[in-house]
Amino acid sequence: MRKDVTDDPKVVADVLNRAEYASLALADAEGLYSVPVNFAFEDGVLYVHSARKGRKFEALRSAAQAGVPVAFSAATGLEMKTGEKACQWGYKFHCVLGSGTVAVLEDPKEQLAALGRIMKKYAGSDTFPYQEKMLGITAVVAIRVLRATARLKNT
Repeated sequence: MRKDVTDDPKVVADVLNRAEYASLALADAEGLYSVPVNFAFEDGVLYVHSARKGRKFEALRSAAQAGVPVAFSAATGLEMKTGEKACQWGYKFHCVLGSGTVAVLEDPKEQLAALGRIMKKYAGSDTFPYQEKMLGITAVVAIRVLRATARLKNT
């Protein structure tokens, strides 16, 4: 493993908890598909939400049914480096690359708990009310992380 890469769960969690969004890498009948998502990470599980219609949900549901892992990435702390030579340009960053198995949450209590985790990450509170109509058309997905590494590129 590279010197600036680690699979330490605490480092992975720290990067994921600070990242503003994650990108999911999915596959469906149309081919490969990458989509940015809001998310929360807790106890080795990445939680995302989706409309119950559309390519993202269909790809996630298909992966869940087939037991096929999906991949994800997230980054934070991007800082551009510049220089006199082309090779001196680049970025400092902290990122996570990972994969995991998908489960579409069907239990309403589990769905609300997962949505609460997402709201707490972005709004600082998990006590927001939800409209029943919106809950009916919203899918909540748990991605159990099987593998994840963090890269801490500080120079």
